[in-house]
Amino acid sequence: MITKLKDLIYAKTGIATDLTSLADDPEAQALVASLMALVAKSDGDISAHETARMVQMLQDRFHLASVAAVDLVDRATNDFGSETDLDGLIENINDELNLVQKEMLLSMVLHVISADDRKDAAEMHLLATLIERLSIPDNIMERAYATYFQDQKEQD
Repeated sequence: MITKLKDLIYAKTGIATDLTSLADDPEAQALVASLMALVAKSDGDISAHETARMVQMLQDRFHLASVAAVDLVDRATNDFGSETDLDGLIENINDELNLVQKEMLLSMVLHVISADDRKDAAEMHLLATLIERLSIPDNIMERAYATYFQDQKEQD
């Protein structure tokens, strides 16, 4: 109940009342890596660019060493890959992550989708499914897009 209240405050005001970091939570990091792997696989295979982007996102967002990030991606790409996995993964994400963390997760997902310079229909469908099933309000998704585009500008 408290998490839902904090999420509502964040959705309405943009003020995060729970600053729990995913950088300190290995289980949450594994959830994030798993979801990114499912997104990358959604167009049929995981490209080298998508793998590199996932590793880079984990290093940047969670301050992981490259070996730890590669290990997370490797485990995620080998452990998940079906619609059933997606259902369980979404349930776990809804249970474990607050709205601030889900916003960061979706920004990372956008990076994975764009990594191979293709916006496959399956990836876009999965993104829409995630937005709906994670109950992401429009203003939060707008912030996730803004973060993604800002990151892109900084890379150029």
